[in-house]
Amino acid sequence: MPIQEKMLLVALLICGAVLCVAIATLFTFQVLNFRSNFQRDTAALAVVVANNSVAPVTFNDEKTATEVVGALQAKPSVLAASLLVPSGSLFAHFGKAEGPDIRSQFPPAGQQRFVRGELLVTQPVYLKREIIGTLYLRADYQKTFRQLLGLYGWVILGVMSASVLLAVFLTSRLGRAITGPILALARTAQIIGEKKDYSLRAVTTNGADEVGRLTESFNEMLSRIESQDAALSLSQQKMEALIHSIDGIVWERAAETFRFTFVSRRSEDILGYPPQAWLEDPNFWEEKLQPQDAPRAIRTAREIVAHGEPYTSEYRMIAADGRVVWLRESGRVIMEKDKPVAVRGIFQDVTRQKLDAEQLDKLNRQLMSTSRMAGMAEVATGVLHNVGNVLNSVSVSATVVAERLRRSKVAKLQRATAILREKNGNLAEFLTNDPKGKLLPEYLATIAEQMAGEQVRLLDQMDAVGQHIEHIKEIVAMQQSYAKVSGVYEILSLAGLVEDALRMNTAAFERHGITVVRELAENIPQVCVDRHKVLQILINVLRNAKYAMDEQDPPSKRLVVRVGTAGADRVKISIADNGVGIAPENLTRIFNHGFTTKKHGHGFGLHSGANAAKEMGGALMAGSEGLGKGAEFILELPTSLSIQRKDELPPGHGQPSGKEEIPRVPEHTKV
Repeated sequence: MPIQEKMLLVALLICGAVLCVAIATLFTFQVLNFRSNFQRDTAALAVVVANNSVAPVTFNDEKTATEVVGALQAKPSVLAASLLVPSGSLFAHFGKAEGPDIRSQFPPAGQQRFVRGELLVTQPVYLKREIIGTLYLRADYQKTFRQLLGLYGWVILGVMSASVLLAVFLTSRLGRAITGPILALARTAQIIGEKKDYSLRAVTTNGADEVGRLTESFNEMLSRIESQDAALSLSQQKMEALIHSIDGIVWERAAETFRFTFVSRRSEDILGYPPQAWLEDPNFWEEKLQPQDAPRAIRTAREIVAHGEPYTSEYRMIAADGRVVWLRESGRVIMEKDKPVAVRGIFQDVTRQKLDAEQLDKLNRQLMSTSRMAGMAEVATGVLHNVGNVLNSVSVSATVVAERLRRSKVAKLQRATAILREKNGNLAEFLTNDPKGKLLPEYLATIAEQMAGEQVRLLDQMDAVGQHIEHIKEIVAMQQSYAKVSGVYEILSLAGLVEDALRMNTAAFERHGITVVRELAENIPQVCVDRHKVLQILINVLRNAKYAMDEQDPPSKRLVVRVGTAGADRVKISIADNGVGIAPENLTRIFNHGFTTKKHGHGFGLHSGANAAKEMGGALMAGSEGLGKGAEFILELPTSLSIQRKDELPPGHGQPSGKEEIPRVPEHTKV
């Protein structure tokens, strides 16, 4: 209903309510007043008739009395009247004469009573205060009251009609001052709502009333909305440009279904499908999934709605040109009143990353193979180095034997033997009488003693050669045994592994004057490891320690090897030297692939060692207080009991990335 009609209706309701209250009040007053007046007037009329009847009753003039009583017919409300004398006989009457049974309904003399819509009046006729007669008057109150109600009804109807017409006229005329500006404001608001044109303004009134202030506030609000709309429009344009420029497909879909409600234009660049294709087909996404990835992708999409948490998943889709595109889907569920209403996210093309990752994995495997080969080469180099050291000793012993054989007395013995052969016929005379013959037995005894001593020394040298050859055989056999079990995890004694590594480097340590101090704790738990990898790590660390001490060249080269526990389920091997040490800036780099401080180093040893330790579930750590203060390397390995508790093989079947965090020795264990 328009506001003008509402105001008219309100005015009419108010006027009607006021008129009804006023009319009801007046009507009630008139009804009460009419009853009182009717009773008073009828009683007064009865008194007048009674007073006029005194003379006829006194002189017994019935004719005059009848005329006096008959005069009541001029009063329409009077139905009947009867004048009785004290004897009870009817003296005069008007209308129907009242019988005794009817007169019994009348009140006592001088009183009035309403009975069934009629007013009954009993009025005595006095003569000098003596009752000479009684007037019984009957008046029709109900008929008179109905006539009055009819009159009042027409009056009320006329007043109400005139009031309504006047209210309509005045409201329509005077209400325009209020409704006009409001209607104009409403029409302006309607036009703005239909056209979304916030540049329009409502016409302001000259007055400073509430409507005028409302119009001014409305126009001010329009100004702010216009500026905000312009800013919002600009922001929306920027947002759309940003969304469509993102290197990915921004989207929104329903929570319960896979019907997309928004897809950015990048979908055409990445997959070759326009956004409209996603919006029109409710099964578009499911149909374009790579068949092998479809069940998992659909299951994941349903699960994330149930959980209502941010998520990330990867799968493949078939592009418009038939290409297989790897997508990384990242999104979140939009909740309203604890219910999922939509899912918003982004599809990113990670095909290149996937291919690069595969290539990187391939290169990493090649690198690991190279690192392993380099590690094996280092072990082999260590073996050959130690074998070479032993062969040097063999060569020295062989040279000594050869030199002694060249200086042997055998030639002189041969000359003495030749003399004896020459004197074979007269040997007794020669030995007895010849001066040379007399010296020959002593000479032979001296040569025999020299040759006996020479034999002992040669035997000692040959024993040393035999020991060196046995040492070589042990080194080669040990290397062969480690090579045979490469890649196999065994439960071994850690002290035995350390002794094997030290034994392989014994000759080198002796040649370089290095004192090895063993600090092996008792009751060390066994480990479950690949012995070849452990040996590779230990030999590499021992060789680095040897070179570090050679470079520092301290007065006393000291290498401390400790074996102990590193926790409830881990053991450790600590190798500390007093060599050149490690610069602080290099502590975070020494395990990086390709990093080395040696002139001819390749940077494979410590990197491959750290990866090998990680594969076995352990760790290789390094620490140093600085250059010239030595270094300490700690190899931690899991015990066999911890592996059995986990009920799994040691880790190491995957390929390390070569970019693991650099392990460090805790401060309190640094050398």
